[in-house]
Amino acid sequence: MEDEKTRLLAEAQRCRRLAASITDPEVIERLAALAEEYECRANASPDPKDG
Repeated sequence: MEDEKTRLLAEAQRCRRLAASITDPEVIERLAALAEEYECRANASPDPKDG
């Protein structure tokens, strides 16, 4: 089973990959913001190796 941190980082990567394939600047900006949010949440998530 995937841990929360890995799942959030995968979501961020998906957002960035999708943003790279789109030409609408507003959508790109929203996807980039969403990716940043996922990365912040992943960084705040406890590492399963530590517990």
